[in-house]
Amino acid sequence: MIQLALLLPLAMGGAVAVWQEHRGKNQRIVIDNLSSDEDQENTKNLPQKIPATYDDIGELSHYQQVSWYSLALTTAGAWFYVPIATLVSIPLLGYNAYNFVNIMRHSDMADRKKPLTVFESIGIVASLLTGQLLTASLLFLFSFGTRKLLLQAGNISNNIPLSHSTNQNFKQVWVLREGVELETTIGELQSDDIIVIHAGDMIAVKGKIVQGDGIVSQFSLQKQMKFVPKTIGDKVFPFTLLKSGTLHIQRIT
Repeated sequence: MIQLALLLPLAMGGAVAVWQEHRGKNQRIVIDNLSSDEDQENTKNLPQKIPATYDDIGELSHYQQVSWYSLALTTAGAWFYVPIATLVSIPLLGYNAYNFVNIMRHSDMADRKKPLTVFESIGIVASLLTGQLLTASLLFLFSFGTRKLLLQAGNISNNIPLSHSTNQNFKQVWVLREGVELETTIGELQSDDIIVIHAGDMIAVKGKIVQGDGIVSQFSLQKQMKFVPKTIGDKVFPFTLLKSGTLHIQRIT
């Protein structure tokens, strides 16, 4: 039986997602004042102004995190009979419902037509309308998590040459300490280290940009590589490639 009382809080969460998407579309980044000949070489085939692009892996990481929150709240509501937890979880589910549709819109057409995707969509809609909130949370977590793993696999296969898999230099990173760039290994990174990424470098860790901007090449839901502009405050992810600019990033564990 459809629970009409859920529609308003679900719609509230969807409205937040619409507002967030609209705000993101207004962002722009300009490629200019390149600091080196390598930067200029890497960007010679790129337009001088690149509009904000849908960051597939960044969005999926965010939706996955929201799914964990909604799962925790719906579990508390279902198992421990905490009504306030259930109430708070409903807008989160509405938020993820809108973004699930957004993910479908940005996905490869062949993926949309797969039987698994069809059943996945039916399961999400049915669980939301019938008030099976815990089931909906699990479905969202599965949906966003599996797609994120597929994007990471695409980044590995497209950005990392086979010869790099056994190359020790691939495990090295440059960090900024006392104003000087030093080379160290990923395993020896300290919690307060600022990692420096130059054009042409592979991004080896998940982090947040604290200085600089650039263009990152990463795998997309359309099953192809795309250029995504990054600036201060944005997150970067392992196995993506910086095509232009210089980034200073703080590692996120």
